[in-house]
Amino acid sequence: MRIVACLFIAFVWALTFIGCGSPGNQAGPETKTRESLKPLIGDELRYLAFQVFEGGLDPAIPFDVALVYTPKEKVAGLVHDIVTAIGATGGQKTRLAFILGPIAFDHTDAEARQIIDDGFELALRENIAVGFHIDDSMFWRKRSDLINDPANIEWTDFDGSSATGLLLDWARPPARMVFNSPTIRGEVTRRARDVIGAHVASHLAVLRSQGKEDLFAGIIAGWESHMGQDVRTKDRVGFHALANAGFGPKMPPSNLGAEVAAIVAAYINLWADGLAQGGIDSNRIYTHVAFLPRARFQELSAPVGMTYEDVLNAAPSSQRPSVAFAASARPGFSTYPVIGVFDQIYEELSKHGNPWWASAEGTNTIPGGPPGNSGKDMETYLARSFNHGAALVTIFGWGIGGQSMPNNPYRTVTEGAEALAAYRKFLAQ
Repeated sequence: MRIVACLFIAFVWALTFIGCGSPGNQAGPETKTRESLKPLIGDELRYLAFQVFEGGLDPAIPFDVALVYTPKEKVAGLVHDIVTAIGATGGQKTRLAFILGPIAFDHTDAEARQIIDDGFELALRENIAVGFHIDDSMFWRKRSDLINDPANIEWTDFDGSSATGLLLDWARPPARMVFNSPTIRGEVTRRARDVIGAHVASHLAVLRSQGKEDLFAGIIAGWESHMGQDVRTKDRVGFHALANAGFGPKMPPSNLGAEVAAIVAAYINLWADGLAQGGIDSNRIYTHVAFLPRARFQELSAPVGMTYEDVLNAAPSSQRPSVAFAASARPGFSTYPVIGVFDQIYEELSKHGNPWWASAEGTNTIPGGPPGNSGKDMETYLARSFNHGAALVTIFGWGIGGQSMPNNPYRTVTEGAEALAAYRKFLAQ
């Protein structure tokens, strides 16, 4: 059994990282041919947004450990650069936007409110829309009131072995928090409803009085929400939450992945419900989930007997895509163009009545590879979302690395001439 478990861990760790970082095993690109942007129909405004990072002293320098407030004028410089380079802010059916985040547990209530204040002030200054991106659980090292309580720390097994750190390839967050801890649940509701939701709603009331409500692009409730793995074991966590749900060594869940997914889904719903209770329209709240595509799994040589469902909830940053659908929010996904990701998103949307949705994170590159590894142009990348019901597309990578990394692959595909032409074509509608 131990050999089987080790093979499982080794295989899962060899899978492509879904989100921000670099893959351990380079994934293949989408195989679909070029797709042009179609004329937009209906009354729904569509937002083309660019992620602007909070958490460090400079939004161009990626954060790594504990997050801090990012000075407004540093953010303002990057936002102005985006507006100037693109040279278009939208037509009758489109808006250019920037997304500030992550707003994390590391940020105090006052800092969270200040980030929101900064965002709306810059939106009015530049006459473009603003949105916000919440880190729902990863960065909480500075919350000593929460992290020093063992009841809030995840386990790596039913023996109660404490997790040591969440395994990511792009940052070093502390141990995973327990999603169904009563203390954590209470704090999520308070932060979502009374701090973030209520403060955004107060700014929306002002915009509404000015006839500028379209300058709010929405709020993304989560940052690739998932249970994840521990840095020490390189294996799944979640056993503390499972124990809270009534499971244990003598009564393990019959389907571990399904039970973990249910816990994650409940946590996502908790955030979305709190934001809605704070006064944000649920049509402007989006979730954010990443998942290992089925087509990607089929490219690989899995150990005998291992199925796609076995690894869907255990691969790095991955959670089954169905958890993205919440009662008080629209679904959102990471959309780096790995083979199969868009087609599987369309399948999930169809199962749920084809709601409006968001590309909550992505750009036209496969993480870890060189520019151009997607095999498609930026217009095709945008079309794969906007032509298929996306109301919000959030592009990652603008300005990342600053002057010291002008050839960062994310920047090359996001800021290049071909990409700028695609943005302008979309924003002309």
